[in-house]
Amino acid sequence: MYPVSVTAEDPRTSVLLDHPTPDRPIRLYFAITNKCNRGCPWCSACSKIKGKTFLPVERFRELLPPEGRFQVQLEGGEPLCHPDFWDFVEVARAHPGCHRLVLCTNGTLLPRRPRGLLVWLEKLGIPLTIKLSFNHFLLGRDPHLVQLATLLRDLMGVNPERSLVINVRRRRGVADDDQAVVDLVARAGLEPFANIFFLQRYGNAARELDWEPPTVVWDNFQLINPDGRVFGPDLIARSEAMRLLP
Repeated sequence: MYPVSVTAEDPRTSVLLDHPTPDRPIRLYFAITNKCNRGCPWCSACSKIKGKTFLPVERFRELLPPEGRFQVQLEGGEPLCHPDFWDFVEVARAHPGCHRLVLCTNGTLLPRRPRGLLVWLEKLGIPLTIKLSFNHFLLGRDPHLVQLATLLRDLMGVNPERSLVINVRRRRGVADDDQAVVDLVARAGLEPFANIFFLQRYGNAARELDWEPPTVVWDNFQLINPDGRVFGPDLIARSEAMRLLP
């Protein structure tokens, strides 16, 4: 569902948010389910509306490094579709080596009222990064997604231990490269929080021959699938394995 440390960004983007630095500890990207409640047609993780694979919490616990610092990114699918989602948060936060929790989400299951969203954020703990997905498909099905993003910006901005990244994905060669999505982000004043990328040629978009393939620019991470298999930093192998999951 989400590219990991790749090139092919919008040429106008000069600063990449959540970009790896030499001192950043290893990040573990856990796709805790292949189930998604949106099903973007070019999902890089080959997520499915009817996905049935869910990472067991105990397998998650086993894969956390026994020593040293690390970061945990919960993704999917839509990670909030996992019935044990909060157990993953609890296990990660209880581990002394977990330096930061990162959550990738399409936003559909987040509370939309300020008080409820603030309580939800506090339950996730700190340090925290929320990566909210934006693309023409999601925006067309959620007319209030921009309002959610601005509310997250306002609530998270009061705590320096929380950061918001809006992952804006564009289709190359379609609808003026989805310029309307970029313009919408700008009008909402969300550009400072946005990573604007072109979608890439892997996952469900593997046949889009005019799109760029992913290029890993940093390899201090591991990709873990909902069946518990570990793929190191191999984005395409991980994605193709996700395609085969029930």
